[in-house]
Amino acid sequence: MRTSLAVAAVMLAILSAPPAFTQDHLLGRDTAQARLAAAAAERRHELDAVDRLLATPEAAQAASSVGVDIASVRATVPSLSDAELADLSARAAALEADPVAGLDHDIKLLLEIFLIVAIVILVLRAID
Repeated sequence: MRTSLAVAAVMLAILSAPPAFTQDHLLGRDTAQARLAAAAAERRHELDAVDRLLATPEAAQAASSVGVDIASVRATVPSLSDAELADLSARAAALEADPVAGLDHDIKLLLEIFLIVAIVILVLRAID
């Protein structure tokens, strides 16, 4: 008796549920393509921001002071994950917006060295 009552309750729940239509659950093709295009544009923007910073003479000087070839760092930046790239892009934008921020040249150089070392570490992790 309990089993048939349980089966009846399940059947009633299934039959009384509102119908689910695919258009209610799936992402439309146009929406998906728009989101993919926006993500690609955002990644391109972030790559450009990091590359602009790495193209500066200060970055080249900072990289050479720690024995890193800036060209190889710039070549491997596209292999970073989206999260790593977003983080570095935000740091690069902050450095471009206020490069000195009241700091002297030595501290600015140390910050650039830190940023380059962080990029190198992230690239090495991405490669492994």
